[in-house]
Amino acid sequence: MILRPRQPWEAVDLGCAMVRRDYGGIIALWACTVFPLWALVCVLLRSVPEVIPMVVWWLKPLYDRIPLFFLSRAAFGVRPTFLETWKQWPRLWISNCLPALFWRRLSFIRSFALPAQMLEGLRGSAVNQRIRTLATDGGGSGFSLSYAFSKIELVAWIGLMFGTYGLLPEYARPDWEGLFESMDFQTTIPKGFLWWGAACHMVIVTLVEPFYVGAGFALYLNCRTRIEGWDVELAFRRMATRLSSAAAAVIIALLALICMPSSSQAAAKTDPAEAVESVLKHPDFEVHKMPSRVWVPDLDPKEAEKEKEKEKEKERADNGNFDGSLGSLLAHLGLGGFSIIFWAIIAGLVAWLIVYLVNNRHLFISRGVSRAPVRAPKVLMGMNITPESLPDDLVTCARKAWAAGDFKEALSLLYRGSLSWLVNRRRVPISDSDTEEDCLLQVLQAGEKTEADYFRQLTGAWVQVAYAVMPVSNEEMGALCDKWPFLERKGGAS
Repeated sequence: MILRPRQPWEAVDLGCAMVRRDYGGIIALWACTVFPLWALVCVLLRSVPEVIPMVVWWLKPLYDRIPLFFLSRAAFGVRPTFLETWKQWPRLWISNCLPALFWRRLSFIRSFALPAQMLEGLRGSAVNQRIRTLATDGGGSGFSLSYAFSKIELVAWIGLMFGTYGLLPEYARPDWEGLFESMDFQTTIPKGFLWWGAACHMVIVTLVEPFYVGAGFALYLNCRTRIEGWDVELAFRRMATRLSSAAAAVIIALLALICMPSSSQAAAKTDPAEAVESVLKHPDFEVHKMPSRVWVPDLDPKEAEKEKEKEKEKERADNGNFDGSLGSLLAHLGLGGFSIIFWAIIAGLVAWLIVYLVNNRHLFISRGVSRAPVRAPKVLMGMNITPESLPDDLVTCARKAWAAGDFKEALSLLYRGSLSWLVNRRRVPISDSDTEEDCLLQVLQAGEKTEADYFRQLTGAWVQVAYAVMPVSNEEMGALCDKWPFLERKGGAS
């Protein structure tokens, strides 16, 4: 197996391939560890066989540990033998048994989280923190995996029961008619049928559950590879293993060469101090000294003190002019240096906030319906709604078009005239990109009940004729013409 970052479902396919490769060994271990437990469950619950599938389902976290132990070793080329895995069985089942069967049993990422709980050796809050960290990358895939395998298991169980139902003897088959009539499960469903259902469930769990464990383990490996670069780390470890023997030989050889004394050192057994002294006596290391004389005037103590004061004043003038003037200014203002810095930072933040608010003022503008006057559109939904494009007596023209059988043209005149009046005279804020539904919403929000009720009825008729190609009745068209509320009986906005 090559460890590299993969897509989630590619990793799931890899996990299933790992299980298929060693399916024989995994099933053998499953039979030796899980089947005895199931036999004990059947003996203890022999009087209530209908409970057995629920108990078998609840104990799944115990079954998963042996296949995971085997796969975690086999994934890196070290397949444990049957005896080695068998010896680990008690420890694997006892470790973290209570959390797995109680507060973590209903986890939707059970197979994805199990490697972190079992293989990393963490306990308590460290396990929860580790699972949360891994779930940030692979938690969604782990949930989808659990959902998919639960459906596969359920469908396979029902399919196996239906497929083998004909093999049941007559006394083990339920009386389905009596069951649906009386709904008495205890008397109409025989014990043989319940035992057969429990056996089918155990078979399906045996076939499906190892693949669920392998897929979750592959998702876990893929998650660690993606967020921790685990493939790179393992590659460096393999390189270190290959180079360890050669590196050790090279280091030993170098140490031997360094520590081996030369023949000259062995022959010359001189004192180091004498060797240093003999080297320093060489003419190249001779120190040459040249005497010089400097005239120093005689000054009396007062003049010497004045000279010192002048030198100190000159140093202060050279090094502290700026500091001195700033210090005098701060002393005059009564503010310390830190106060000046603090207020300068505050002023800078306020200036930045003002600039930010001005540049992003569009973020704080209300997105509600604007009541400000808008530029009236001339075309809506491909229809010209200017007053000039409409006839003077719009209702009469609409009646004539209806009588001539041009139903769409008749309703188009009424609809265009209504929009023209609402946009140009009522100033309803309708834009040229609005649809019929948007226009109706704007008219309803304008608050004129008579016009809004009429426009709602007209919009329904127009949509029915224009899009559904279903004509309205003569009575409805007559009502729309009779109730025309805009500018007496005229169209437009003149």
